Amino acid sequence: MKSTSILAFALAGYAAAALASGTPINELRNVAADARISISNVKGEVKVTAWERNQVQITGTLGEGAKRLAVEGDAHDLRIKVEGPEKSGWFSWGSDSRMGPTDLDVRVPRGVALKVDVVSAPIGVSGLAGGAVEVNTVSGRVRLDARSPAVSVDSVSGDVELGAPVQKANVETVSGNVVIPSVTGFAEVQTVSGGIRVGGGPLQSGEVSTVSGDIALGVGLAAGGNLHVETMSGDVRLDLPADLSAQLSAETFSGSLQSDFGSTQRPEHGPGTHLDARVGAGQGRVTVETFSGDIRIRKGGG
Repeated sequence: MKSTSILAFALAGYAAAALASGTPINELRNVAADARISISNVKGEVKVTAWERNQVQITGTLGEGAKRLAVEGDAHDLRIKVEGPEKSGWFSWGSDSRMGPTDLDVRVPRGVALKVDVVSAPIGVSGLAGGAVEVNTVSGRVRLDARSPAVSVDSVSGDVELGAPVQKANVETVSGNVVIPSVTGFAEVQTVSGGIRVGGGPLQSGEVSTVSGDIALGVGLAAGGNLHVETMSGDVRLDLPADLSAQLSAETFSGSLQSDFGSTQRPEHGPGTHLDARVGAGQGRVTVETFSGDIRIRKGGG
């Protein structure tokens, strides 16, 4: 009798340990090739990989304290959400914070549109080519390898990197760095204390700004396109093609200004350096402004 109790106790303890370590996830759904997929998680990691099947496969581990993994919707609009414990009473606002991390590994058709919402979770997306991608995160690193017509990322304290060419990029972060190797068409990039590096073009419209981070741009400009670059205390390095056609304006209050286009001017009295030049036919417009950072505008290849 005593040995039976000990065995039961041991089995109960083993079951509790297994539950604490997380519950395995294995879900499969049929979807359309261009479906919209939404993923919501609080803690853990979200990894999304494209494959050649018209199915969504979800594997991973459900974190301790999570209520369940909800998979809802239909073949054209599928929603995947990690649900937290039931909330009740005045002090239920922190119930999600007591959840253990849930790791999700999701395989999706290559052409889907994707939306990911997380709180404290790194995000990795690879292989997508087709639909728009939207990511909202608080404190996780974002790495997107998606040939998308439009990518939107809103982050608080994570780095953001886009590994594949995109047509339109809208990225905002507070304390993270932003790297966009290739964007054509439209780019709107903002950060407070992180650095920004953007390449590609030709841009029809570009807005790039930071408060205390450095900015490095190597982009072309479409005919009649506009590019505005602004920073408070960060340095700006701007590489423009030799066949640029734009009105070029640059100004710094207490930093240095060097340009391969036009001639810089200093006021007779007071601080500051500025540049106003017509380059080529002057079809577009490029404006660079900084308060205490240095500006370097270089002429690249045609």
